[in-house]
Amino acid sequence: MIRVAAFVIGVILIAVLFGARSSDPSVTDPIRLAMLVRVGAGQAGDADASLADAEDLMRAGTDQARQGMAAIVSGDTDPTAGLTAAASAFEGAAAPIDDAQSNLAALGWTLRAIDPTMTAPELTVGRADVLAISAQWLAAAPQSAALADLRREAERTVSLLGDALAALDADDPEAALAALDEAETAVEPIRVQSDTVPALGVWLETVDALIAAMRDIALAAQAGDQGALEEAQAAYEVAAAEASRADQALTIAIGESAAQIVGPASASSAEALRAVGAARDELAALSILR
Repeated sequence: MIRVAAFVIGVILIAVLFGARSSDPSVTDPIRLAMLVRVGAGQAGDADASLADAEDLMRAGTDQARQGMAAIVSGDTDPTAGLTAAASAFEGAAAPIDDAQSNLAALGWTLRAIDPTMTAPELTVGRADVLAISAQWLAAAPQSAALADLRREAERTVSLLGDALAALDADDPEAALAALDEAETAVEPIRVQSDTVPALGVWLETVDALIAAMRDIALAAQAGDQGALEEAQAAYEVAAAEASRADQALTIAIGESAAQIVGPASASSAEALRAVGAARDELAALSILR
């Protein structure tokens, strides 16, 4: 409200000063010019303060979004908190963006009164833009959470395979089979998403091969079938050799999916920050107001 009132007062003052201008453009009233410069400097300062507020909020939101994006790939924490915080930050930037637009409009009047050829810096991002970015981050949150869940299920599957291997090393085929049953259950939610994340196929093939080989080892151990045991162990070694490549494929698959989910909001956020930064740079370059 204070900034709006200042804008109205500024426009009225400019109208008075503009109306008092000499009809001869070659005549410059130093008092009038000094007053216009003073008013313009105040308007530029108010505009820059509003832009700085918006910039701070958007940078904080972008930082929160980065944390959320990192959580998608790691699966360590829920990415929803970071992305919803980013949404809130960009929503909060709408008010200072509005103030900046008003102050820049008032500054435009002042600059034209000083010199008809001068214009105020243009702010190419508006209230609707930052609210749209906020909505993008909010929409990305549930999709990102589902992807982080997939990462956690993958890690749980690998952990269960480790339990099965430890049981086999301890000559406990029954415990190994129980762990493998759990691993097969854990991998199912990932298998369901393989249609939407095709790169998961490499990881699933390796996991399936490991489960099958270890199950054959456990069953051969239970039956005391040395030939079957040696054959199953050979199959396990082949599958285990692919484990590292499969894990890399999983990381790439999740990373690519995460980029598709948050990419639009991330690009829009960066563009909004560039627009605000450009307007602030143009304000700083208005040497006539110094």
